[in-house]
Amino acid sequence: MVAAKFVIAKMEDMEVNLRRLSVFTADLQLILGKSMRTCQRHMQLIRDMYALEKQQPVTVYHVAEYLDTPVSKIAAFLKINRN
Repeated sequence: MVAAKFVIAKMEDMEVNLRRLSVFTADLQLILGKSMRTCQRHMQLIRDMYALEKQQPVTVYHVAEYLDTPVSKIAAFLKINRN
């Protein structure tokens, strides 16, 4: 069994109000500008990195850590802020 890594976010990232936390392959496609299949591979890499099962959701925080990007930028890009 692989030990799961915990996402450690900065305080300014935690202040982002989100409508949803889950990120889907189509969202990742918008962020990266890559093909659907490439984004499916990235989603699998994220799942492997955090030892997530298939039914467990990939969150905005997982994607932010994987892409080394602040959560606020991903949320703004996906327009999932409440503002």
